[in-house]
Amino acid sequence: MIENEISGSANLHGVIVQAGAVNGGIHHHATAPSPPPAPHQLPPVPRHFTDREESHQALTEARGEGFRLAVISGIGGTGKTALASHWLRGQTLRDGQLYADLRGPAGSVDTPTVLRRWLRALGVHQPPADGEELIGLWRSVTANRQLAILIDNAASADQVRPLRPAGGVSVTVVTSRRTLWELMIDGAVLHPLGPLPPAAAVELLSQLAGRDRVAAEPRAASRLAEACGYLPLALSLAGARLASHPHRRLTASLDALTRHADTGPVRKDPARMAITTALDDSYEGLEAVGKRVWRHLGLLPTTDIDPDMTAAVCRLERAEASHLLETLADEHLLEPFATDAARPVRYRLGATVRAHARALAEQEDDEAVRTSVERRLCEWMLTIATQAQQRLTPSQATLRMQIADVASPPRDAVFDDDGGALAWLDSHQGNLFGVLQLAYMAEWDDLVWQLVDAYWPLFLRQHPYELWIKAHELGVAAARRIQNPAALRQMLNSGAIGLCSAELWQDAIAWYTESVQLAQEHGDVRDAGQALHGLGDCFLQSGEPLRAEQYARLAVTRWEECGYRRGVALATIVLGQIALAKGDPRTAGSHFRRAHTELLAVDDPFDASRALALLGHARVLDDVVERGLSELTTALRVLKERGSTLWQARTLEMLAGAYERRGDLEPARRCLQKGVELLAPIRPRDAQRLQQREQDLVRHGS
Repeated sequence: MIENEISGSANLHGVIVQAGAVNGGIHHHATAPSPPPAPHQLPPVPRHFTDREESHQALTEARGEGFRLAVISGIGGTGKTALASHWLRGQTLRDGQLYADLRGPAGSVDTPTVLRRWLRALGVHQPPADGEELIGLWRSVTANRQLAILIDNAASADQVRPLRPAGGVSVTVVTSRRTLWELMIDGAVLHPLGPLPPAAAVELLSQLAGRDRVAAEPRAASRLAEACGYLPLALSLAGARLASHPHRRLTASLDALTRHADTGPVRKDPARMAITTALDDSYEGLEAVGKRVWRHLGLLPTTDIDPDMTAAVCRLERAEASHLLETLADEHLLEPFATDAARPVRYRLGATVRAHARALAEQEDDEAVRTSVERRLCEWMLTIATQAQQRLTPSQATLRMQIADVASPPRDAVFDDDGGALAWLDSHQGNLFGVLQLAYMAEWDDLVWQLVDAYWPLFLRQHPYELWIKAHELGVAAARRIQNPAALRQMLNSGAIGLCSAELWQDAIAWYTESVQLAQEHGDVRDAGQALHGLGDCFLQSGEPLRAEQYARLAVTRWEECGYRRGVALATIVLGQIALAKGDPRTAGSHFRRAHTELLAVDDPFDASRALALLGHARVLDDVVERGLSELTTALRVLKERGSTLWQARTLEMLAGAYERRGDLEPARRCLQKGVELLAPIRPRDAQRLQQREQDLVRHGS
């Protein structure tokens, strides 16, 4: 039996060696372990990383301003991780890079697990088991280090806070589907990340699929980028798939991606699956009421939404609707955008996001529920628009709304002034045609023509000609379908005014002529006068004053028969304009003076101000310049208050003529400049004409 035996002096530190009998002095000195290499854990940046220069610049500026914590938020697939990794790699931090994905394969990764991994990477071989001790050690270890840290897929601010390093030099970037605005308390800068711009999205496809292929099918490439929601992940998958099939046309990939969601190829398409998975993840994180609101918003054919609209269509209190919209925006399912006084809070849905929400509604809500949501939208919009109409044009001959079971409008939708009423109509101008199309396809024809009619103040004062005409085409079709002659005449008359203003003379004459025939068939003298008056104005504008006078006088006769004083005054304005066209300003002035007096008597200040402007112009032409200037100035003030773009511009042009006649070229030039600004969006040719007049004045003055 051999026994271990040590004799003599032995200074042992660390390792003990036993090898039978040992004689003599033994000295063992353990070698200190070499420090671990600086960690470089950031995920690789995709080779085809594209665009995001603005985001890079924003993050760099934030660091320069002292921010050491940034949150990059957006729905799945926007490239949050790629951006964070790309930017952090460009930061000079001597002690390395750490990375943690808080959404692991089995679910959320806990804080102790992440900290142990990071501490081991920094040379702490046996991190403590206790959570509080672990966090304290992490702060001690990082107090004097310079680290670039990427915390990926955070679900909450509470997940992030224990992982923040100590000291004031390290930089931490957090990515999340939510905005994590709570981290602003910790000094975070928030950076929402949306889809790529369309041009950058096509560029990403070009890099992957090949520039020649994209150049050969530019339209298909643009549509493919749009179908991918301009999301880098979906675009990368679509581009990679195209690259693997070099002979496949982009059109074929587009068809596979955009085919109806219930068909097999869409489910198998990797780009579609990436989009759907990202949106499904965001949707599943919502509470039940949030899911319902999200589905129902996807049904709305509007360019944007707000709390009032959401409360009406989803049957919620406004405060709850506002909170839920904020929640959806935090999840990047909605995009907040620039607001105005009429609608201080507004959101929009991207096309891909809207399609996803609508598909969920079709899967989870029965047809009756979906129909009721769409109907409530139409009725709500008509209810509020009618309030605006009744305030802005109470004397306008409109057929009043008759809706059964229409939801009450929000309390703050009752307008206190004309400006607020017109601003509301203007702010929903982009939503009008989509709502009209929805109502027409559903055959809610009374809603269609009544909503067109309710928008009359906007058409009259702001002259959005394309919308004016398209809306009335639907209104005419709806009135025909339900065989409502009064509604049809209303749509024909007000639509023809838009056609005439847009200088589509023949179309306007056809509409007015049909309206006259219908009015005569049904014995409606007032409507007949309206159409005859319109024909007179139409022929006047198209340069046929003799025919214009014939119809204007017929209109006066019809309206005098039925005692419609306002109509007689309006036709008298046309007679005055005809006199001007004949070169008889004195006769014209007498017509305008009578019309002005009568329109004030029937409480129509807008049309009275038109008559006053024309009266002032007639006086100037009759060499009563000072009085004409005064009347033109007064009329312009009222027209500004009433928000009439076209008549402001016309009055400014007449004012310019008055100043020029008096020899005051500088105020004349300023009037023409303002007129150009007003006319450029609605009547470019007239704007060019005024601009030429202004240039002529400048040359004359020099």
